[in-house]
Amino acid sequence: MLDASTDCSAAALSWLATLIAFPTISGSSSNLDLLRLAEQALRARGFAVRYTYSPDGKRANLYASHGGATGGILLSGHTDVVPVAGQDWSRPSFTLTEDGERLYGRGACDMKGFLACVLAVLQRIDLAALRQPVHVAFTYDEEIGCVGVRGLIKDLAEAGIRPAACIVGEPTRMAVIRAHKGRQAWRCCVQGRAAHSSLSGTGVNAAETACELVADIARQARQLQRDEVDENFLVPYSTMAVCRVHGGTATNVIPEAAEFDFDLRFLPSTDPERALAPVHERAAALQAGMRDREPEARITLERRTAVPALTARPDEDRLVQALFAAGAAGGSHVAFTTEGGLYQAAGIPTVICGPGDIAQAHTADEFVLRSQLAACESVLERVLLA
Repeated sequence: MLDASTDCSAAALSWLATLIAFPTISGSSSNLDLLRLAEQALRARGFAVRYTYSPDGKRANLYASHGGATGGILLSGHTDVVPVAGQDWSRPSFTLTEDGERLYGRGACDMKGFLACVLAVLQRIDLAALRQPVHVAFTYDEEIGCVGVRGLIKDLAEAGIRPAACIVGEPTRMAVIRAHKGRQAWRCCVQGRAAHSSLSGTGVNAAETACELVADIARQARQLQRDEVDENFLVPYSTMAVCRVHGGTATNVIPEAAEFDFDLRFLPSTDPERALAPVHERAAALQAGMRDREPEARITLERRTAVPALTARPDEDRLVQALFAAGAAGGSHVAFTTEGGLYQAAGIPTVICGPGDIAQAHTADEFVLRSQLAACESVLERVLLA
């Protein structure tokens, strides 16, 4: 058994190098070769393996079980990584580079370091000594809305597979996280009527209407700051922010169309539909005003991503205590979202605990510390063999 103060195992380091070499960019790159390699290692240890595929068949979730389909602990992580285009890397992004304590490469922190630890630990421990089943989930397209895990959860429910608890290994510096904010991402499209800018009164300005709704969203964001506060979060209230705006074709044309994207990050105690209600009401009122001048004018609001919050619940206490006993650090709440909220919504008690610092995720020269991988290996081994 590894001690958390030692270096990571050679197996974990080898797996990390192998996993980083697969450029599994969200939404565009296949992860099937990566999964087949993991499948070989898991089947060699007696795991039963099943897949659920993306609609185009190019990406998939891998789910593996040892010791039975129900009960036990699920170790879950995503295989996809964010793009490197436009980032100023000083070293190869898809080749593991070792520099003292730091291990560099896209996904080293978020979250192939955890996947490497899972595979290394499961290859070496005495599986016959386990008192409960162990499950592994490697998912796809988490970074673009937790896309893959939804099909996985549906498949598990239909197959009657139900682990007793889940550890999602997102980077928390091996602290146990019991709650995080939820997220909804929306796109607003405004359709008006074009006109020459010298005859602006004959057009219906989609850009100006979009700006009015943007201002309303900013007002609602300020209201959310006053509605609910949870000091366990670094940003202790729900937030709403406009993140992208586009409209118009030329300076002498009244814009016929405009669109913008906005993002809601909500506390576990916040009802997202209630938080969004004023935005929908204002959009309906603005649309009615536009249609007084142009019957075909419209405002559409499209929800593009919805990930539930993770809430601290008593049914996770046993798992939390097991992690603490195994050497995991005490934690609190985080603002970022994970697949954990979806597992919890499916009735599986879930916590977040994994190697690496979220501050390194998605950055140029992303890295994870060797000591973080060592700590992860130690904790996983102790929890599984407890």
